[in-house]
Amino acid sequence: MATTIIKASGKPEEFHIQKLINSLIRSGAPEDVALSIAKKVETQISPFSHTKHIFRMAKRLLRQYNTTSGMRYSIKKAIYSLGPSGYSFEKYFARILTAYGYLVETNRFIEGYCVTHEVDVFASKGTGRFVIECKYHSNGGIPTDVKEALYIHSRFSDIKRASELLSEQSATVYQGWLVTNTRCTSDAIKYAECVGLKIVSWRYPEKNSLEKMIEDNRLYPVTILPATKKDSLDTLFRKDIILAQDIAEMDEQTFIKKSGLDSITSRMLKKQADELCNRL
Repeated sequence: MATTIIKASGKPEEFHIQKLINSLIRSGAPEDVALSIAKKVETQISPFSHTKHIFRMAKRLLRQYNTTSGMRYSIKKAIYSLGPSGYSFEKYFARILTAYGYLVETNRFIEGYCVTHEVDVFASKGTGRFVIECKYHSNGGIPTDVKEALYIHSRFSDIKRASELLSEQSATVYQGWLVTNTRCTSDAIKYAECVGLKIVSWRYPEKNSLEKMIEDNRLYPVTILPATKKDSLDTLFRKDIILAQDIAEMDEQTFIKKSGLDSITSRMLKKQADELCNRL
C-alpha cells in the first residue's frame, strides 16, 4: 500500500520512490547510491510525513556518501534562504544571466507609453532587450499564478508600445520574462505561451528551467554553503559576493579581506565553495 505524504503546499500525495531517486541523481549521486538512499528513506518515513522531513533525511544520507552532492541537493532550499525580501533573488538571477552572456541592470526605470516602470532586471544580448520581473517566494508551496503573468505582460506591453515609437529602436526585439523560484500554475504557463511571455521557473521550461540554468554552469548561491549564516549573508551581498563561485575564484586571503567576515567563518566558506565549484 502506498504511503501518503504531505507536500510543501499542504496537499497530500502518494510517495513515489522514483521521484526521490531522480532528485538524488540530479544532485550528482550515482544511480546505485540514489537507489540505496531512497530505499532507506522509504523504510523510515511514516504516513503523512512532510516532504521537508523526507528532504532532511535524504540529505543527511547523501552527505554521508559525498559532501558536495549533499550541498547540491540543497539548492532549492538555498534559494529560499535568499529571502525574506525578493531583492536578493533579483540580484542572484541577474548574476545567472551575466554568466550566460547577458548585459544586465537591476531596478532600472523605463518609460512606458502610459507610465514609468521600475523593472527588476533589464537584460540585453545581441539585438534582444528583455524586461524581467522576478517573483520570489519563501514558501515552496506557493505557486506563481496567472495573475502574476497577466500583470507582468501588461507592464511589458506598455514598455514595448513606447519603444516602438522610437524609430532608432525599431529593430530591437523586446520580450517580457517572468522568473520565479517556485513552480507556475498551468494557467500561468498557458497564458504566457499564448501571449509570448517567457517563463523561467522551477522545472519549467524543461531545457531552460531555473534549476537547469544553475546546474549547467554551477551558479549556486552562497546560501548553499552550510557555513553561510543569516548574519553574514547581508555582508556578503553588500560586497557583491553572491555566488559560491565568487568565493571559489578568490584565494583565501583575498576572500577573508574582501568578505569582512571573521577568519574562521571565511576559511570554512572558502573550503566549502572550493569543494562545490572545483570538484571535477
